[in-house]
Amino acid sequence: MSSTLGNLFPLIQTIDALNAPKMSYLNNQYDNLEEWRLSARNELLALLRYSPPPSTQPAQIVEVVDCGSYTREKLYFQSAANVSVPAYLLLPKGRTAPVPGIIALHDHGGFYSFGKEKLVEIEDESAELTEFKRTAYSGRSYASELAKRGYAVIIIDAFYFGERRINFDTVDDDIRNRLASRISTLVEKVSEYHGQCSVFEEMVARHIIAAGATWLGVMSHDDRASVSYLCSRPEVDPTRIGCLGLSMGGHRNNYLTATDPRIKAAVTVGWMSNWRDLLPDHVRSHSWAQFVPGLASSFELSDVVSIGMPAALFVQQCARDELFSSEAMHRASDQLTKIYTKAGLSARFQSRFYDVTHQFNAEMQLDAFNWLDQWLQ
Repeated sequence: MSSTLGNLFPLIQTIDALNAPKMSYLNNQYDNLEEWRLSARNELLALLRYSPPPSTQPAQIVEVVDCGSYTREKLYFQSAANVSVPAYLLLPKGRTAPVPGIIALHDHGGFYSFGKEKLVEIEDESAELTEFKRTAYSGRSYASELAKRGYAVIIIDAFYFGERRINFDTVDDDIRNRLASRISTLVEKVSEYHGQCSVFEEMVARHIIAAGATWLGVMSHDDRASVSYLCSRPEVDPTRIGCLGLSMGGHRNNYLTATDPRIKAAVTVGWMSNWRDLLPDHVRSHSWAQFVPGLASSFELSDVVSIGMPAALFVQQCARDELFSSEAMHRASDQLTKIYTKAGLSARFQSRFYDVTHQFNAEMQLDAFNWLDQWLQ
């Protein structure tokens, strides 16, 4: 079998064979859903290795913009002491009762300059951002579309993106020089800054792991903090909370659904493949932010997101997605069907393949919104 690792791959196969996911709900020893969910969630949180003490600092709203049918607040809240998270909160106008809430999770896309702005209508949008939205989202700002449908929507900058991106003027000269020398090996159309960020991801991941946490643990914690802030707002019904995202946003969606029982409905777009099916050739396609050391011996990704049951889950797969094999995407969806069926929740799971490349286009957005409406409205 050919592999990215060539003659080294047999060792990876040996490691893989020793790490069957012992905590999958499909394993015969699990028959009580609530007991399994509790133990599985605790196991997953331990693997994510990031649980800082909460901050007592209040959120700061720095801007309120009238967008017609909704208002857009720019705010900062602290997900931990000294960790400030920039966010937009979109609130529909003219509602007398609390509305359902959505956590909209932005993608990676090798596009680091923006985070939350990828999903929100903003003034004076740059040509670069407009083009990114065109290819990834049919030119739409889907968080704003959700606000127009009557949802309160919060969108944060994930760590390393948008206002939380790296400022290379603050790193050592030697590091900057080495980054510059490696940029020429990247795809030419990627900007110099985005190319530097891509190369620097490895350095960031090393430091997070060396410090005792995981990158995905940091992102997932911040996403749960977003839920907490959203639920604290009187305009929002805390019993009707959903989440969705494309690509890295879909991966964040999987872990948020798994680790936060307040999530009642979720849509994962363009990120559902079991880890073993990324071997031998597709691990290289994914960011350092996606990997959790030790996860494989406890869970596959389909097991992870199913911890969120009975949350209603819609998985949208891109049939021509080059980041995954077709077989891998089908196997993960099939496994989720089996998991939800075993739990007696088959009506709460749906999977659909779209004949597109890696994206969340207008058709997919409409289907996703209808799914959220079904379970939250």
